[in-house]
Amino acid sequence: MKKKYFFLFFACICLLSCNSSSYVFVNSKQRFGVDFTKGKWLLNELDCPKNNREALTSETMQFFKGNLNERLSYINDINVLISRKTLLNPTKVKLKELKDGTGFDYFINIVAKKNRDDLNAIGLYEDENSVGKSESGVIVEIYDLNLQQIIYSENVVGSDSSKKEKSIWETKKSDKLIDNINFHKTANRLILGALKKNFKRLKKTSIKN
Repeated sequence: MKKKYFFLFFACICLLSCNSSSYVFVNSKQRFGVDFTKGKWLLNELDCPKNNREALTSETMQFFKGNLNERLSYINDINVLISRKTLLNPTKVKLKELKDGTGFDYFINIVAKKNRDDLNAIGLYEDENSVGKSESGVIVEIYDLNLQQIIYSENVVGSDSSKKEKSIWETKKSDKLIDNINFHKTANRLILGALKKNFKRLKKTSIKN
């Protein structure tokens, strides 16, 4: 029983003390998603930090498999005559090379980066002098290799920062530990969150089976 009450108390602290993180679609001009009902799709190896690759690739495969089923292939599982790294916003010449080298109809290219990673998951005694910040970004691009053009491009940036917060227990902030705990999303959590935000919009605006 004591453990149960402790868990509930700790959960309340987490909900009340955490600084809210935010996710922003940067310079978004994408009004529509894609048509998932046709064509063969190839997912490129994600360009991301090595310690995040497994989790991000798993999340990506799960999302696209759910929409494409057996029409999705992963570049590391097949033999293709192209480089494993494709720069964002490729030229028509590069897109024709991708078409000739893979034989696929659509190509998915994802770049994920941790821009800043100052914060721990738990921050203690933060005040107006606390300037830490965590920030991660994920860009998802999809290319129509038959038309040799980009048909989808979104950049999502997630961020969290340490800042002075009004006490949740009293008007004036005390020096008690319980009154000086803040919970943050680290760059690792933000990078996964930004990927999920990107997929959520893509699913909402796309044509599905």
